[in-house]
Amino acid sequence: MFIYTSTVTNWMMVVCIFLNSEDVYAMICQLESAAFQPKSQKEYLYIHEWKGSAYFIKKLFYGLSLTLTCLAPIVGVLQGKTAPLVSYIPPWIHWRVYFWLQALVSVCNATMGATYISFLCTMLIEAIIQVACLKERLQFTEDRRSLVECIERYSEITEFTKRLHHICKIGLSAVIVAGVLNTCTTFSLIVKVKFIELAFLVPYMSCIVAIIYIHCFYGTILATESEDIPYSLFSSKWINTDDSHKRTLLLFMVFSKKQITIKLVGGTLTMSLPLFVQIMRTAYAYFNVLQSVE
Repeated sequence: MFIYTSTVTNWMMVVCIFLNSEDVYAMICQLESAAFQPKSQKEYLYIHEWKGSAYFIKKLFYGLSLTLTCLAPIVGVLQGKTAPLVSYIPPWIHWRVYFWLQALVSVCNATMGATYISFLCTMLIEAIIQVACLKERLQFTEDRRSLVECIERYSEITEFTKRLHHICKIGLSAVIVAGVLNTCTTFSLIVKVKFIELAFLVPYMSCIVAIIYIHCFYGTILATESEDIPYSLFSSKWINTDDSHKRTLLLFMVFSKKQITIKLVGGTLTMSLPLFVQIMRTAYAYFNVLQSVE
């Protein structure tokens, strides 16, 4: 089950990114535009800090994918299986050929998973960077021209997150749903399987939980950072400005009160830490139900 669900969701996510390649290209162009470039030392520090986080996520998931790709055949061989990933071997193919074919498919599957996770997390982090830099600039706006520039940048950020949401709404929703199913199943299997199988199941479950947590964590950070935009506006040097500037600032404060969030499953769920807690509670409740039935 794990192999099938992981393969299907990984392919779905990669296909979603491919079908939205125009949005991906537009997002990259936005990141390279002058409006999205840092203009102060503090903004450079924000970028350096968050870029380091993105690089860590990339290394983490490529490392986890490599570990699981190596563990699956090793555990299978230790159990005496000639087809360690899928037990059925077609009669028309030699088992050694089938073994290496499975190994190749596993490497491709793991690479796809690590690639789309790294891409989505990087784009989320880029959105967080832009919101943090915008808040920094808003605190020092003292004329109408600089305020209009910040409003235009806010509009660019919302357009960027809309494109990201368009990419995530189907593929990442499928990943989250499959992650819930796999987590529930893994919980129920942990108390039944042999000790040697735990060498694969525990890292696998950790990887699934990490995928869900990372996206929910950065979704929460993005929402929290965007929620502070009106407070940054209020902290700007607006007291001695004219009435026109104050009206524009007030309208912008009202307009920017809405959090920037990523919606999943048809807009019914918000990618945030409360969603992660809800998923873990669901998995644990499912585990308790199975235990009580048995």
